[in-house]
Amino acid sequence: MAIGRKEELALLESKYNSERFEFGYLYGQRRIGKTTLVEMFVADKKSLTFYATDSDDGDLRAMFSHDFAKQTGSPYVGTFSNWFDFFDAISEYFGSEKGVLVIDEYPNIVLTRDGKRKATDFPSALQKAIDLRFAKGKSMLLLTGSNVSFIEKEIKDTKAPLYERNTFQLKLFKFGWPDACLALRRIEDQKEKARILSITGTFPYYLSLIDPSKSARENLRALFFERTAMFTDDPSKVITSDVATGGLYASLLSAISEGVETVTALAERFSTDTSKVSKYLAELVESGTLRRATDFRSERNVYYRIDDPMLAFYYRFVWRNAEWIRRGHGPLIEAEFSEQIERFIERRFESSCMEYLAYLNKNGMLPCFFREFQNMRIEHSKLGRSIEVDIVAENKGKGLVGECKFSKSPKGIAEYRGMKEDCSVPPLSNLSTIDFYLFSASGFSDSLLSASDPKLHLIDLKKMFFE
Repeated sequence: MAIGRKEELALLESKYNSERFEFGYLYGQRRIGKTTLVEMFVADKKSLTFYATDSDDGDLRAMFSHDFAKQTGSPYVGTFSNWFDFFDAISEYFGSEKGVLVIDEYPNIVLTRDGKRKATDFPSALQKAIDLRFAKGKSMLLLTGSNVSFIEKEIKDTKAPLYERNTFQLKLFKFGWPDACLALRRIEDQKEKARILSITGTFPYYLSLIDPSKSARENLRALFFERTAMFTDDPSKVITSDVATGGLYASLLSAISEGVETVTALAERFSTDTSKVSKYLAELVESGTLRRATDFRSERNVYYRIDDPMLAFYYRFVWRNAEWIRRGHGPLIEAEFSEQIERFIERRFESSCMEYLAYLNKNGMLPCFFREFQNMRIEHSKLGRSIEVDIVAENKGKGLVGECKFSKSPKGIAEYRGMKEDCSVPPLSNLSTIDFYLFSASGFSDSLLSASDPKLHLIDLKKMFFE
């Protein structure tokens, strides 16, 4: 969808308008919108774009040769005999004009699906072409990729052919909160909008699939529970990494989606060694599929989360039932999990609240700048009960505590008093000041609205959606 990305487009435009050759890596996990951003950027420019598939070197050269002839309007004279000749033809095509060369999903050219190096001289040929051809002109080269760990290693690898050839790198993240809200601007019902954002997060791809004329549950049904639902029929569209598609990887993701989040608990679930589980989890973290997290001021309390809400939903409700859904039993599966699905949506509201706080944080609208928003859990507190805090952040003694409620009734003064009581025990009691952010999808009681406390910030859906 052609919304947002103003900062990224401005950066690319500044590089395009320079008086020298520019070479950049544009990368980020799947569904972030890399291809859409590139299309927006090159729309008014002389450009060539080549999409790399998971093919061997000869097939890719043949495909790129066909694409070159088609895009340039030149007669097809067969496959380029080597990669340098391919780049040489591109250099000649651009000549002294400004041009943009895009290689989309560059990692597919040099890596197999299991992460091994392919037999190809593409990087060394590109290095030679940069040094002998492109560097003498004013063209622009973009290599894009979803394999974040590979590209970040490639940029730093002193032995890589392209080391220090790039002039910039741009890592693409999810939409910021305002752009995600803008993507759903046609949905008038605030609670339905909140439910949908709890499901899609701020991922551009997911947001683009939402039908604004349907409710959140209707959209979920169309995406997951209908016989031809795209995410059930082709789960690769919702899976961040190829490594997460089967075996213990998928079983771990399924268990984590159910709330089994520690190495010990996962090892017990699958009757295997913690060292094996740790190894698999590390690979899933490296691929961007999982996030390794710790509670506030509790580095030893390590757990794993699926930040991608659609991925979490898939493994929680669909993965084990995919074949039944494909056979037409989706409505029965959905009905069976109906209450659990609603609880899933309500719990994910917390992530939307964090996205909103991240927006305020980036724009200097919080009491101070916070580097991380965390959760906090204390099983046996001095209050004689367990404590769970949805959002905690701290910087030099200044704290922020957030509570997120997606309930049917307005939140009252009791919720605020409960938040303050939770902060009366360490480590929160050790903070010098605390600002309280209470989020509610159903608004607030008159008694809470009339509470005169400059440290209390009440955030309803109207405020969250800038309405």
